[in-house]
Amino acid sequence: MRTRSLQSLVRISQTNSFSEAAKELGMTLSALSVQMKTLEETLGVTLFDRSVRPPRLTPFGTAVVKEAIPLLQQEKRLLEICRPGKDLSGSFRLGFITTAAVRLLPGFLLAASQDAPLASFEFETGLSATLQDRVMSGQLDAAVITDAQGLPSKLSAKLLRQEPFVFAAQKSLLENGLPGLISKQPFLHFMPDTGIGKLIERAMLDYDRPNDARTIVMDNLEAIMECVVAGLGFTLLPLPDVERYRVADVHTLEAPDTLERRLVLVSLRDSILDRNSDKLQALLGQ
Repeated sequence: MRTRSLQSLVRISQTNSFSEAAKELGMTLSALSVQMKTLEETLGVTLFDRSVRPPRLTPFGTAVVKEAIPLLQQEKRLLEICRPGKDLSGSFRLGFITTAAVRLLPGFLLAASQDAPLASFEFETGLSATLQDRVMSGQLDAAVITDAQGLPSKLSAKLLRQEPFVFAAQKSLLENGLPGLISKQPFLHFMPDTGIGKLIERAMLDYDRPNDARTIVMDNLEAIMECVVAGLGFTLLPLPDVERYRVADVHTLEAPDTLERRLVLVSLRDSILDRNSDKLQALLGQ
């Protein structure tokens, strides 16, 4: 089936860049430009407004992309049907929240090379909400995200990990235990608009912090832990993320038993990866 031009068009729309799309597709920029010109001639419409830089989709181009995405999904499903067998096969685009990618991707790539040689994968990282939307729209085949508030009914989910949260602080700040931290020390808060951040924000509402207590919002776990190591405040994070970056002088205190991060693998219901979610789950070390 001759759908490569449509695949390229969709990738350009996703990256908003001819050069970035060409790089991801393994093509030269000139070859991609010629491919798009040929597609325009075949369809008889102008897909890109080339009077601006970078070129942007025309209304016709946007409409073609909208129709191409489900068409390409159906093509993948048809190819899957025609490849009987127990092995996962095909090309897939997966998303990972950044905090999970650091820990899961190396093992996944190793397992995939050994146990799924007929499958190829492309990856992107982002926030849980963004990745969830991209799975819903068909721009990603599946994603590993934090389930903080429940998932839409269109999505199927498999639980990968349940990770308890802990408070973390330098030993020198723990003379008065958790009450001392809560009342006197700056709180290093991971982005409140993320899956983890929402869980943290709700949990911290249960602690009676003084009105003038400082909260410092940061968007990088490593930076947060470096500040904790330096004795600049305390944080509340999933235990694996703390363990990854902490040193001997950093101690942890238990958070409420009910506070945990649920890492889930999401895909569209009845999609190829939904029907093969057990295989993908195995590649993720489950």
